[in-house]
Amino acid sequence: MDPALAAQIAPYEPWLIIAGVFVFFILLRVTRQELRKRVDEIGYRLLGNKGLLVWFWMNAPGVMLHELSHASVVLLFRPFGFRITSIALFRIKPMQQRGPNGRVMKNTGRQSLQLGEVQYVRPQGRFITLVGDGLSATAPLFGGIAMVVFLYWVATGYNLWDIHLQILRPGWPWWTLLFAPYLILTVTSEFWPSRQDWHGARWFVVGILFITILIIVVSWSAKLLVFDNATLQVTSSIATHIDFALLVLLGLDLVFLIVADGLVRFVRR
Repeated sequence: MDPALAAQIAPYEPWLIIAGVFVFFILLRVTRQELRKRVDEIGYRLLGNKGLLVWFWMNAPGVMLHELSHASVVLLFRPFGFRITSIALFRIKPMQQRGPNGRVMKNTGRQSLQLGEVQYVRPQGRFITLVGDGLSATAPLFGGIAMVVFLYWVATGYNLWDIHLQILRPGWPWWTLLFAPYLILTVTSEFWPSRQDWHGARWFVVGILFITILIIVVSWSAKLLVFDNATLQVTSSIATHIDFALLVLLGLDLVFLIVADGLVRFVRR
């Protein structure tokens, strides 16, 4: 890069790195949607309407991890009266849509599917109930992130937060790349909490956001937290590692997208 241009960009570099987190996340959402479209088309051309379920069967490992994440938190809260009544790790089942009055609504759009389910009972009207419900509902997000970090190490021998250009650590077995990328794809396809999960966690999430904002405001007012260049550099450093992780996932998506696009062209013949 031209030194003069680099000098002009330098003051804005931390902000560009932070903005990159949002840009890469949006790109990842777009590539994942395009990948699903191609998988749906391949399935439909080969198996008809049943082929539209191929995407869900392909992501079965991610669905299982999603439900196990829910269940693990419920088990942790067992001393507080939480108890699992039923669990289905993977089961494709139409989900009934209900209106505000509780009546079943007629489906007029895309069929909603339930891929797994964890049902549990817990005490009513206690603060610990809100905490348990919130942690259980958001558990797939944290369980998915932990699994991606582990699978990335299995695949490459590197920690995901270590920025590097080599695909494999020297001496690391290459055959881990035959299955780990697929598992990373399925985990990241299903690690985001569902709409029902977010509904169950709404008070917990609102409470955490309120406490976080309150701590930031109080710390800033007491001058314990200063938004200066040092704070910007720390934030930028954290964002750099997040950018690298998202860039790795984006690269995997592009590889799978190229393969799926080739298969689509083949089945169209």
